[in-house]
Amino acid sequence: MTLLAKRSMIKEDKSNIITLGAIAKEEKKKDPSVTNATIGMLYGEDSKLFAFESVDKALANLSTDEKYAYAATPGSPLFHEAVKKWIFREYYDSMKDNSKVMATPGGTGALSNTFANYLNEEDYALLPNYMWGNYKQCLYENHQSFKTYNLFNDQGGFDVEDLKIKMLEAKKNQGRILFVVNDPCHNPTGYTMKSFEWDMVIDLMNEMSEDGTPVILLHDMAYIDYAKEGFSYTRSNIAKYEKLNDSCLVVMAFSGSKTLALYGVRIGAQVAYSKNKAALEEFAKANKFSSRSKWSNPSNLGQNIIVKCFTDEAYKKSFEDELKEASNTLVKRAEAFLNESNKVGLETLPFECGFFITIPCLNPDFVYERLVKKKVHVIPMGNVIRVTISAITMEECIKLPKLIKEAIDEK
Repeated sequence: MTLLAKRSMIKEDKSNIITLGAIAKEEKKKDPSVTNATIGMLYGEDSKLFAFESVDKALANLSTDEKYAYAATPGSPLFHEAVKKWIFREYYDSMKDNSKVMATPGGTGALSNTFANYLNEEDYALLPNYMWGNYKQCLYENHQSFKTYNLFNDQGGFDVEDLKIKMLEAKKNQGRILFVVNDPCHNPTGYTMKSFEWDMVIDLMNEMSEDGTPVILLHDMAYIDYAKEGFSYTRSNIAKYEKLNDSCLVVMAFSGSKTLALYGVRIGAQVAYSKNKAALEEFAKANKFSSRSKWSNPSNLGQNIIVKCFTDEAYKKSFEDELKEASNTLVKRAEAFLNESNKVGLETLPFECGFFITIPCLNPDFVYERLVKKKVHVIPMGNVIRVTISAITMEECIKLPKLIKEAIDEK
């Protein structure tokens, strides 16, 4: 006999990222020569967790109330404006009045709220076939499910055609469409969509919604500030939302935890954009309710660090400079890893930039076990292994492709 409710009897966190990451962390403590390429955090070349000096200074200058007092459930007005200014940047004036913000615990809170409030129970979301696995758990927790669309077409670009097929099916089956796009620096592949691919997605949303069908884009932008193309490129794609019709809604899942390397502080935002004012009011009301019921209120400390780093000129310029340096570090590590991969014949999925590089293989669990024997820890996922280049040094980026290739080729 179990005391659990029926739906909870099968609950088990099958995501191996945290579990295998913890194992790798302990192994590296015992033996510093171990390579830990598991957890999505940024480390310096000294193998220590990276921290922005500007963020530390902002934290040091917070008052006791700014750090420890309760925050309002939706977040503060100053936080809302800071997030809008950061995300929209040069498009702030034209986009701010068609947007609403909800403070959340990291990007995950934004994802969970959006699934809860824009799909009915038993509905399904459309997820890319290469994905961060926690999407599935968020959906199950909300009594929902998922179907996948192909992330890549035969040319290695974003597969808009398959997305359209799956959208038509969802429209027919449940009368609404909610789909997830993780861009830029897609987790786990590191793919970044081209500008014309975003144009095609926007056109597709308008096509699907022209008869009034609700179409919701859940834009997971956790790594938006690490795109090698820079702020102007990523924000020009966000500005394309202005072309959407009134039946469309975009909900952006912004991770302050990632942008500011505040992983344990758990601060993020759910940012809605729509020309439909009623839809924005509904967003604010429903998501405030959900936030109150799940986590009550967000991190006051995290919000106030963001306000300082995003809007206070005493911190903003130095933070942006540091952020660009961090992004450049990832670019250099990726170049080293991919160059060595080409030399040894190691195949990778399409990659542009970001924290991760993904390698297709038939038996990822066996490859993982072989690599552990070589003192290398990665994450096996479905039919791929994920290497976290943000967590390893340049030297490790150079040596890993050969070791991974050998592990894959072992009989």
